Amino acid sequence: MPEEYETELARYLEQRIKPNLSQSAIPLMARSIAKELAKKQPSQDSNGGDQASPRESPADFEAEMHELQQELGESWILRFSVKEKKGWLTAESEDGSQRVEAPNAASLVQIVEAINEGGGRQS
Repeated sequence: MPEEYETELARYLEQRIKPNLSQSAIPLMARSIAKELAKKQPSQDSNGGDQASPRESPADFEAEMHELQQELGESWILRFSVKEKKGWLTAESEDGSQRVEAPNAASLVQIVEAINEGGGRQS
């Protein structure tokens, strides 16, 4: 059984992790993969009944937002917005000179890194 799981996990990781993944995207990818794997595994306190999967707690969401803001750097302010069923992230430089929107954290980090590198901005 463990070998089957390892083989399945290896195949899954090969599909998800692409060559030339940026250093800052690795933690985001790891969190995403961990969440998907946790959803696939049956909960240990389940009696086998049909239970809805538990939602992420507000504290977990807040912690992830703090982690993402740290990845962006101290000079960036991070916001999460929702309208109807659509959500997006916004990063704005502290001085208000730059504002970036992205549909997900990986894209936002990639854009902010390009701005930081191109504009000589220190994070």
